[in-house]
Amino acid sequence: MEKNMAMPPLWPGEAEIGERIERLRANMADARIDAMVLTSRQNFEYYSGFRTLFWTSDTRPLLAIARRDRAGIAIVINSSEERNAQAWPNRHVQPLYYHGYTDVAVSATGAFLSDLPAGAAVGFDYGLDMFGRGSIALIDYLRAAPHNFRLSDQADLIWRQRLIKSRHELDTKREVCRIATESFFAGLADLRIGMNEYEFGQLLKQRMIGLGADSVDWLPVRFDPAGKSYAQPNYDFRLAHGNFIWVDMGARRADQISDLDRVAKVGKATPEQEDLYGFVRSVTLRLAEKIRPGMTGEKVYHLFEELWSERNLSRLTAAGRVGHGSGIALTEPPSLMAGSSEIILEDMVLHLEPKLEMAGGVYQTEEVFRVTTTGPEFLSDIAPERLPIVDL
Repeated sequence: MEKNMAMPPLWPGEAEIGERIERLRANMADARIDAMVLTSRQNFEYYSGFRTLFWTSDTRPLLAIARRDRAGIAIVINSSEERNAQAWPNRHVQPLYYHGYTDVAVSATGAFLSDLPAGAAVGFDYGLDMFGRGSIALIDYLRAAPHNFRLSDQADLIWRQRLIKSRHELDTKREVCRIATESFFAGLADLRIGMNEYEFGQLLKQRMIGLGADSVDWLPVRFDPAGKSYAQPNYDFRLAHGNFIWVDMGARRADQISDLDRVAKVGKATPEQEDLYGFVRSVTLRLAEKIRPGMTGEKVYHLFEELWSERNLSRLTAAGRVGHGSGIALTEPPSLMAGSSEIILEDMVLHLEPKLEMAGGVYQTEEVFRVTTTGPEFLSDIAPERLPIVDL
């Protein structure tokens, strides 16, 4: 713990950033895209490695631009960032400073692209599971004369790269999953009858930060959550004897986020509750063991249905899927659900999260793993074999 508290998180180094940029440019060449404008924080940081606190403000835009005809990547940043850029130089990243606000940033972006032929193809990080940031002013500027650029959504081009994780990403994902699970099980000792969900969530956040998380972006806490929304902010619902405790943990360290949940019960569990917990945990682990590169998201969902049908249970409660990918974002493609034609690839990170609400409880043991040709490489510590009990 002392080591994690003393050492800042490891971000991708210069060599990895250079490799990411070159692969992006190769994919742009295949797709005949002349330039890519990256507007979201996730893509900006993934390809540039440049970090700043100014994402909290919308007045000074940050943009990254890759060109097929030029090595490296340019970052359009405010002149107030000059010392920041000098402190973390990267030979693959060229800072372009602007003096002012949004209108000047838009002009600086256009100036960097101005020597491309009129009508050149310019992609944006908009599309499937990628909303981007941008502005109408930027779009209008690039579409107008004399540029007349042909703009298009290019999320697929970016996902082609981001879905395959590097060793740095896998190691960081493993570390942040450890931080999340250790915090949950240690945090059970903080519980008191009458404590509310908000208070417990704040204590968990403190534990995660103490163990090395940079932030905790997602942390819904539910006491006795059956029938309640899992996405609402933590509030004043108070812990009572017999409650189930469900927490979904999105701790962030460097460029990875955890996203896994764990459950426990206050007081003795019934044999039926113990059995249901064990069944959901077993389905989660057995499904992970069956997943191989080349499967579709729909195939994985059908495998889940086969396992789930061993019991006469209600349908799982989730967003129409039993799992998803993740990385720098809380959830990423693929979606493991009926109708998904997305292909599972080696070195993807997947989350499996079947959830059941029944017999007065909630049962879910989300696990995180790397896809390999021989089976899962778990990045999360496997949930306990038996339902955790809190004696209060």
